[in-house]
Amino acid sequence: MSGDEDIWASYAKGVQRLGEKEPDPVKKKRPAPRPKFDEEPLPAAWRGEGETKADPGQALAQASRASEEALPELTPVAADPVPPAPPPQPIWKKEPLDLRVERNMSLGDVVIEAKLDLHGKTEQEAYGVFRDFIEHNHARGKRMLLVITGRGQDGMSVLRTNLPRWCDVRPFSDIVMAVRTAALHHGGDGAYYLLLRKRG
Repeated sequence: MSGDEDIWASYAKGVQRLGEKEPDPVKKKRPAPRPKFDEEPLPAAWRGEGETKADPGQALAQASRASEEALPELTPVAADPVPPAPPPQPIWKKEPLDLRVERNMSLGDVVIEAKLDLHGKTEQEAYGVFRDFIEHNHARGKRMLLVITGRGQDGMSVLRTNLPRWCDVRPFSDIVMAVRTAALHHGGDGAYYLLLRKRG
């Protein structure tokens, strides 16, 4: 190739033919914008600031106090009703009886109109049954009753001790006229005669 041809070839490289479009320049890709977050300071515990070595004993005490504070308050449960407290000195012979009646009761020469056996019952159970028994028979006009309590070990039966005392407080004090230990053939020390008042 001659020198003139070299000059022409170099010149022709920059010449654009008629009707041709100039090629678009290559667009550079812009980097995607970084997402923006609310830049709030992290808690000190997350940043590791102010950390100290915890004392195991202190941590356990704090956990115990936290668990106690989280416990709900318990509503106290109402206790079952119990027999009323009797006088310390029961009055077994509240009223003087006719000598003939007193003698007959001591010998067991009486007609038992109703009998109640409290063996195997707790004090609360016995009290409820005894109350119904007394009120029911008094309403029917019965007067001579026999209540069996049992002697218990060494004669320390709770029912044997408390039954005469129950009769000294209301409502029984208004109904029971006298309490006497039963004769042997009716239970002896493990039973009582109860003489009820006449209905008014």
